[in-house]
Amino acid sequence: MPPIVANNDFSSLFEFLPIGAYRSSPGGLPLRANPALVALNGYCSEAEHLASTVDIATEWYVDPMRRAEFLGCLARDGFVTGFVSEVYRRKTGERIWVSENAHAVRAADGELRFYEGTVEDITARVAAQAALRESEARWKLALDSSGDGVWDWDLVSGAETYSRRFKELYGYTENELDERHEAFDNLTHPEDMAQMLRDRQAHFDGHAPRYVNEHRVRCKDGSWKWVLSRGMVIRRDAQGRPLRMIGTHTDITARREAEALRAARDRAEAADRTKSEMMSRVSHELRTPLNAVLGFAQLLDTAPDISPRYHGWVQHILASGRHLLNLVDDVLDVSSAQNGAISLSWAEVDPVAVLLESWTMLSAQAAQAGVRLDATTATANLPECCVRADRRRLTQVMNNLLSNAIKYNRDGGLVAVQVARVGEQVQIRVSDDGKGLDAGQLARMFTPFERLGAEHSTVQGTGLGLVLARQLVQAMNGELSVTSVPGRGSTFTVTLRAADPA
Repeated sequence: MPPIVANNDFSSLFEFLPIGAYRSSPGGLPLRANPALVALNGYCSEAEHLASTVDIATEWYVDPMRRAEFLGCLARDGFVTGFVSEVYRRKTGERIWVSENAHAVRAADGELRFYEGTVEDITARVAAQAALRESEARWKLALDSSGDGVWDWDLVSGAETYSRRFKELYGYTENELDERHEAFDNLTHPEDMAQMLRDRQAHFDGHAPRYVNEHRVRCKDGSWKWVLSRGMVIRRDAQGRPLRMIGTHTDITARREAEALRAARDRAEAADRTKSEMMSRVSHELRTPLNAVLGFAQLLDTAPDISPRYHGWVQHILASGRHLLNLVDDVLDVSSAQNGAISLSWAEVDPVAVLLESWTMLSAQAAQAGVRLDATTATANLPECCVRADRRRLTQVMNNLLSNAIKYNRDGGLVAVQVARVGEQVQIRVSDDGKGLDAGQLARMFTPFERLGAEHSTVQGTGLGLVLARQLVQAMNGELSVTSVPGRGSTFTVTLRAADPA
């Protein structure tokens, strides 16, 4: 823009402009102010207006730095247009918004003489824009916080407009999603298409006040997402045919997956209950004939005239019968635990005494396997370590853990037991020198009838002992955990609440 050369003629247009106009020195002192600018600043005359200003940067602009920005634009371009600032109404100090236009006026030799410009009060416009932005922000925040995507369907042209969030919902960027209605319909899962169309048509025909449907949509990456689609026709023609419809999509994938998981869980729990009830009934039915078999076998075992040959057979009958009876008892206990029907007799129990008692009962088995017990940590002078538990059930747990530590140990191995007070809890650890367990075996350890490969060995077992032990510990408000290193052995830890608070 060529420099504007000073002219002594100040057009009468200056006086009659409906917006403020001024002339000011390069230092910012006002030289002229038209009636509109005088009124904008709350004064009655130009003289009063001119006399009121000393430092325009601090007296006019709410942000004094705006003056430097204003001058920077003038120095760079020689003019300023649409320079919006918040300023003070000079006489009253009221804060208003203005839009300024200005240019530098120079002498013929290029010397800067003064600035001329206009000032327009845009307070109402700024307020309206702020209100609009606030309203838009509020609605945007509401939609963004809900996670919904918005769609707007022109049924006449078939074009459908989607919000940014709508596109993001399916992994698309701004210009990637085809905005033809039929193109998006084709992303609907084939199994859901018919019902979606029926629900939509019901709304079109006036049979439903709004369109509501849950269906799957294929995302950009090929995955399927469950959405709740809701909409309403907002314009119809004279015959009632829909012309425009708007609505939203809500991601309900997590909800649908949770519902599927709950249904699967309910089916599994129902199957478990049925299995437990059946096992319990069968076990009860087995006890009567088993007790009869064992009773008669014991009579034969004590008969004075039985031959040594038959006596061996009777011993096999007794051993097998007792093993089967133990299995029946374990099944009954597991079923009771799963049904929450285990009865407990609470008491203060010394876990060290329980451990030593269990080891005594299993000493013959340990001696036969050549396994030794290290109970030095458990029997050392320890702080009071009594636990709140059912003594009979805790003995049952310890019998199981120690029996496993003997059975699955190496020849000449060691079983170490330890009791320690940890805050308001007591930990009872049983460790062995066996071959240990890998991560896959640990994951299956507490599965009923799972013997982790031992079913192919000579070691007897049912695969129920550890399951029952954990259920008994949980019934006593405790926890049974296991750590194991392949080739180095395993450690089972029972954690129970101490009988007295710490």
